[in-house]
Amino acid sequence: MVSKFDYYFPAAAQMRRIHLYLPDDYGESTERYPVLYMFDGHNLYFNEDATYGKALGLKDFLDHWHKKLLVVGIECSSDDVQRLHEYCPFHIYSRIYGEVWGRGDTTLRWITEDLKPFIDRTYLYCQQDGQHNEGSWELQIPTWMQFLWF
Repeated sequence: MVSKFDYYFPAAAQMRRIHLYLPDDYGESTERYPVLYMFDGHNLYFNEDATYGKALGLKDFLDHWHKKLLVVGIECSSDDVQRLHEYCPFHIYSRIYGEVWGRGDTTLRWITEDLKPFIDRTYLYCQQDGQHNEGSWELQIPTWMQFLWF
């Protein structure tokens, strides 16, 4: 099941759509699940939501995969340049986009200090020895790795 809801992103003074994947038995289970946070949430599950009409098809994969987890897909700005500002961790100049004033640190802080605690309070997720799982695999991918592709 994919649930969509809006969540406030103060760095852009805008709401951001969250695309949350929950295992089909989530509502009937007391099981706790690992959580994976992913950028460009609109491109994860359904073609009708995807920027260029072709999603990754992650829901279909997860529905049939033997591991159960929650996937928090965070929609980015619909403006390509603003998307770069939100994700890039430093100031750069691009021949295509011009000046990019990276706010990736602000975006990552919002995820770790605001969105993640909301998800933790609201959904059943894995805890280790009763502690919050800060620094677990869900947050291990540094923001800068997202930029190896552009």
